Amino acid sequence: MNDLTSGLIVVVVTGVLIGVIFLLVASQKKRRAADLANLASKNGWRYEAVEEPLTSGWRLSKGEWVIEALNQTTKSASDNSNSSTVNSATRWFTSVVRMPDGMVIIGPHQPDINFGGLGEAVKMVALRLMIGNEFDDAIGIERVELGSLELMARYMVYTNREETAKKLLDQPLENALLVWPMKLPPVVKFSPAGIEIKVQGQRLYKEQELVALVKLGNSLLDSAFQLEKGN
Repeated sequence: MNDLTSGLIVVVVTGVLIGVIFLLVASQKKRRAADLANLASKNGWRYEAVEEPLTSGWRLSKGEWVIEALNQTTKSASDNSNSSTVNSATRWFTSVVRMPDGMVIIGPHQPDINFGGLGEAVKMVALRLMIGNEFDDAIGIERVELGSLELMARYMVYTNREETAKKLLDQPLENALLVWPMKLPPVVKFSPAGIEIKVQGQRLYKEQELVALVKLGNSLLDSAFQLEKGN
């Protein structure tokens, strides 16, 4: 067997493998979409596939809330580079109830880092990531110890309205946070923009995960409505 024949065989085998991979990916994507549509139908939700130039995934919605599970591609700003970055996230959100002023953030428990100013800088970066584009409005936000010891072992609460945070973090909401099934806790935000629950780095699609997200969202919404009625 000469070099030309060997090269052709390698090309053909590589082409077949690539074709099989594409078929498997397409099949998985189709099956996932069908599963999500069935889940939505069973629960009275609306399912919408998202296929845009730099964004793909799906949305689920019902009444006042929406879930987005998206992959978003960001191209390099450099003119000499064709590289891109894909960011995945799932978020439940609504603006039907808003915090008039201030902010409450409930996020994953961060380990203590005893590196002086460097440790504080790391914590600030983590907090900035949790708050997102509302960071400039989070004046005076700081960590407060609220909830049970079990909750504090898994979550941290940050706010610049401690009394509001105490009322928001009622027993039903704490229970919903504690039964969260995934290893990575979500980030909960209550702010003037509304309510958001975000799972960074993942597009959720399993029934158990999405049902847990909706239950947490509904608990948070109930707590926020009760808080609004009391004011």
